Amino acid sequence: MMLKRGQTKTQDANGDLMQATETLKHEHDLIERVLVLLSDAAKTLQGGGHLPFGFQEWAVDFIRRFADGCHHAKEEEVLFPLLEQRGVARHGGPIGVMLYEHDIGRDCVGRMAAALPSANNNPAAFAAAAQEYVALLRQHIFKENNVLFRIADRVLKPGDDEDVVSRYRTADGPGGDALHRQYEVDVCRWEDEFSASK
Repeated sequence: MMLKRGQTKTQDANGDLMQATETLKHEHDLIERVLVLLSDAAKTLQGGGHLPFGFQEWAVDFIRRFADGCHHAKEEEVLFPLLEQRGVARHGGPIGVMLYEHDIGRDCVGRMAAALPSANNNPAAFAAAAQEYVALLRQHIFKENNVLFRIADRVLKPGDDEDVVSRYRTADGPGGDALHRQYEVDVCRWEDEFSASK
């Protein structure tokens, strides 16, 4: 896995790389790149400008299939239940907060979808929901990376890591690797299109 400048690998007490959390952080990196695009899109729409054709539909698809369908599924179906077994609280604790924020994000995406050009074509409503989603996800990712995943690295047992990563593949479903690669390519393409339109 490529690391950004200044980024360190997450290690357990034995100094071994904890793929259970590193995998999710790597996915966060891709999601954060889309948040930048979504923020730029919202500003463009609020200024009366036009977006690259198809971006809004693609953004909703990315969030539903990757950010929620792949990434949040790994957390909700694999990592969070295991952390609860290891003593991390759901109610009144960090897991409960993360799950609550997942639901708020789904509401934002539902409003974005309802405002798509192919639906009600409401640029102002799309921009407002997109901005709310961007703000939510940025602080959500920060809390996961800097609080919950650090807790996970402390409480997971040596045998947990391999099992969790294996179960992540199941959560992704058939063709998960290909979907991840396609979205990486897509994000690069949209970044180029947005740069060219500035």
